[in-house]
Amino acid sequence: MLKTIKIPEKAYKDAKKLKKELEKEEVIDGLYNVKLSTAVGYAIKSALENLERRKKFLSSAGGWADIDGKKLIKDIYDSRKIGMGRDINLD
Repeated sequence: MLKTIKIPEKAYKDAKKLKKELEKEEVIDGLYNVKLSTAVGYAIKSALENLERRKKFLSSAGGWADIDGKKLIKDIYDSRKIGMGRDINLD
């Protein structure tokens, strides 16, 4: 379903610029003549994906806040000293 919306002149110019870039770079496979509505839809989809990615990133922030960093680093270096190799008998 198509809806008519009013957008500022700058947003319209930016959408036209995006339309040309999408055609030039062939970002959408098989689409050589991009409609303005497709460019606007692409911009909205990209913006929503970026917001979702940011939301996931921010939700993970602080996930390691309760871990003692110095102890973690010491444990990593200690485990490297132990070694994971196996003894091999070549007889």
